Amino acid sequence: MSNPSSPSPPDDLNGNLDDRSIEHTQAQGSLDQAAARRRSMMPTMPPAEVPGVRVERFLGAGAFGQVWVGKNLNTGRGVAVKFYLHRGGVNWSLLSREVKNLVQLSGDRHVVQVLEVGWDADPPYYVMELVAGGSLEDLLRRRGRLPLSEAVGLFQKICVGLNHCHSKGVLHCDIKPANILIADDNEPRLADFGQSRMSHDQTPAMGTLFYMAPEQADFHSTPNSGWDVYAAGALLYRMLSGNAPHRDQSLLSQLDTAGSLPGRLARYREAISAAPPAVDSLSRRDIDRPLRRILQKCLNVEPNQRYSNMQQVIDDLQRREVKQQQRPMMLLGIAGPLLLLIATCAYAYRGINGATETATTALRREAFGSNQLAARFAAQTLETEIEHYFHLAEAEATRVEFNDLLRDTLADREVESALNELGTSKSPRAALSKTAARDTLLDNPTRLRLNDYLQQRLQSHTSDTGLSGERQPLDSLFVIDSSGTTFASAFGGSVPRNKNSAGRNFAFRTYFHGGQDELPATVSLDQVDPLEATHLSSAFQSTSTGLWKVAISAPIDLHPDDEDQRVDAIFVATINVGDFELLRENDVAPNHPRRSGSQVAVLVEARQGPLRGTVLQHPLMDQHRRTGESLSDSRFQVDSDLVDQLLEGGDVGYRDPMAQAPGGKAYAGEWIAAMQPVTLPRPLSSEEDEEPGVDRSGSGVAGVAQRESTSRGASSSNGAQKRPTDLLVLVQYRLSDVLGPVGELRRSLFREGLTTIASILLVTFILWWVVRRSGDDEGTTTPHPVEPSDSTAEPGETMPVN
Repeated sequence: MSNPSSPSPPDDLNGNLDDRSIEHTQAQGSLDQAAARRRSMMPTMPPAEVPGVRVERFLGAGAFGQVWVGKNLNTGRGVAVKFYLHRGGVNWSLLSREVKNLVQLSGDRHVVQVLEVGWDADPPYYVMELVAGGSLEDLLRRRGRLPLSEAVGLFQKICVGLNHCHSKGVLHCDIKPANILIADDNEPRLADFGQSRMSHDQTPAMGTLFYMAPEQADFHSTPNSGWDVYAAGALLYRMLSGNAPHRDQSLLSQLDTAGSLPGRLARYREAISAAPPAVDSLSRRDIDRPLRRILQKCLNVEPNQRYSNMQQVIDDLQRREVKQQQRPMMLLGIAGPLLLLIATCAYAYRGINGATETATTALRREAFGSNQLAARFAAQTLETEIEHYFHLAEAEATRVEFNDLLRDTLADREVESALNELGTSKSPRAALSKTAARDTLLDNPTRLRLNDYLQQRLQSHTSDTGLSGERQPLDSLFVIDSSGTTFASAFGGSVPRNKNSAGRNFAFRTYFHGGQDELPATVSLDQVDPLEATHLSSAFQSTSTGLWKVAISAPIDLHPDDEDQRVDAIFVATINVGDFELLRENDVAPNHPRRSGSQVAVLVEARQGPLRGTVLQHPLMDQHRRTGESLSDSRFQVDSDLVDQLLEGGDVGYRDPMAQAPGGKAYAGEWIAAMQPVTLPRPLSSEEDEEPGVDRSGSGVAGVAQRESTSRGASSSNGAQKRPTDLLVLVQYRLSDVLGPVGELRRSLFREGLTTIASILLVTFILWWVVRRSGDDEGTTTPHPVEPSDSTAEPGETMPVN
């Protein structure tokens, strides 16, 4: 059947039978008005009687005749009857060919079935099945573009129908939506074979613009199956996009201005051949890659790159369908190992974390225990070092030469008078105003001899070889009378006269009165008594250097037989806390293997009150001292509650307060810390071995020390109580170094795990890619913006060749 080229109703034997063209009476424009005029001219009586058929109503008219709807009287089946009324100018050979081809294809369920032919009747007619669902054109007008699965299903059935036609030697040559009828079961039927040709026919045939292949638009073309392949691809494109391929307003305008039919055909060929592939403008996201490739190959403008027959299209559609059915298994084949890999990774992650936590806890516990031992050892080391200083102070205080010079100095009337005048001052601060007495002391020859002696002794102890054979750094040596006035002193360096401590009263210092805390400088001298036993003072800050110091002070009794006699003087040796060997070397034990800076010993103030937890000595302080800088203007303290926790043996997260000091970034982070108090042994008894060359005869120091020991407890060597000091040793170990091996092991395991995962993923991806490429599996396509459906369908103009 051929479609009419005039604006009259389509000459399709089968149209939409819902009577909308008859019942619709509302005129809403020129098109509706023209339709109304056509309906008013519709005939009411059929041109002739058809044996066995009751012709019921008019359906449409075309260039060659009319189409009526009827019913088979024997079966009650609806039929369509096409009457050929216009014999003049009719190419009866073409009409005969159409009917002949339809009869030849009547066995195919995808082709409209011819039931009867009345070619010798007047007028001639033929009867065919009535496809009541309307055409694909009607469907697309109503719905625009179709869902992917529905469009592909219809396309595949149309391809099967065309393939059957081709196998019978029939080429349709005019495939378009209006020539595809939809049955009640949603099965498509090929209709209107008016332009069809036999495969051996050399006569050209014109199809419909935008559905016919570019090479078909030529009066010299030879029909072949590639024309139907292109048209079928255009059908699929229309179903997917809502518009025919390459159909846009600019091309329509060009065709309208082309003039003659050959000019329009030439313009059509040129435009289609020069245009980008139509598939590139297809914007649907749900079109898979194999279907896009099938569509692109159907619509290829080059015949030799297009499918050569419909069977190839069907084969690719079937392969696509098989691959889609296999996709769940393929996805499972990929997702299964990936899920297993993820589960394995999760369990491995938990295992690594669990092992890391266990190892971290064990290492931290072991490191904390080791640190506690190191802190105890450090405290004992410092106690031993302080005991050596005790020995030194007591030995120096009992030397015969020193005692003789001391007696001579105190017996000197000028010295005695000056000391009495200074000692009768109201307070240590008040004594500062008696400059004349101080000048007398500073210039007294006898005192100067004692001063020179102390300078020699200081030099002997601070040199590389002292009396004990070991270097014991001292900051100063001085002697204080019983009222607290310093009258002889020696310093490690040159001290100007105005800063010389001789002639100044220091009765408020703990190294004089033996108490725990310093007294105010305004305390009455009558209320302060000198100490009676060798004593380690509380830490105090040097007014000249800002460094923290401690002092070892030993009482001197030049009249041991006089029980009521007050001590005559006090010998004092001061030490910078940074000069203790333990802190100077910043180590916790000889030959202790550790990285430099990972474990350090720190000295902390133990006294209750505002100074508790003050850092007295730290490696950072040594660094600043070596560069001539001082941190004396700032105070860095460990929180008092944290001090208590550390003393109780708690493993707490410790952060070094010195990290806040200038240049203290190296001490930032968390440390493992252990703290131990520094205690002192029982003072030396008179029965202890005397240092060779030291004469303690005539000295009451041993007896006084013994009385002090009795009041405080027995010697620690036999299990008795020790004397507490105001010093705490804190040993801190950098946590990152403790946990470094665990962290490195964790990182190594994660690196190995990630490498394994990456390898598995790479192998999985390669296998998936190989399977995908070999099986033409679909991939993702570049999304395009969704284009609106063209609700105004093309006029469906067929260009017949007579």
